[in-house]
Amino acid sequence: MNFNESFNDQGEKPRFIYKRNPLTENAFQIFEFKEEKSDYEPVGDYTLIDLDEDAEITEKKVMNLVTLMNGKKNLIDFTSLTSERILFNVVNESTEDEAQKVIFRTFDGEGVSKENAVLNLEKGVFEDEKTSI
Repeated sequence: MNFNESFNDQGEKPRFIYKRNPLTENAFQIFEFKEEKSDYEPVGDYTLIDLDEDAEITEKKVMNLVTLMNGKKNLIDFTSLTSERILFNVVNESTEDEAQKVIFRTFDGEGVSKENAVLNLEKGVFEDEKTSI
């Protein structure tokens, strides 16, 4: 428990959560809390491309991503597990129906970066907010 949180903050549901995808190994589903339904609905997924990556590192990356999506800054430090840097680029959407896609890459300091994972989010997830990833 973070002692800087107020009592009321502890009971609030986070806007975003994640769960392992039961249908796809090395993938996670991202859910958004919908007030009108009082429940979480899937709004995206994070799929690991680099199958050589340790599962613990992948989950910590997803945890940090969801933490940032929730507007928090208390990230997990996993630099003791890897020396690679994480890079990303947002792929432009070409139609109104497409999901927003982010490609994550890892860079070990030598040569070129390597594709690591893909994040897909439903279009419009952040359009009504001033939040950005």
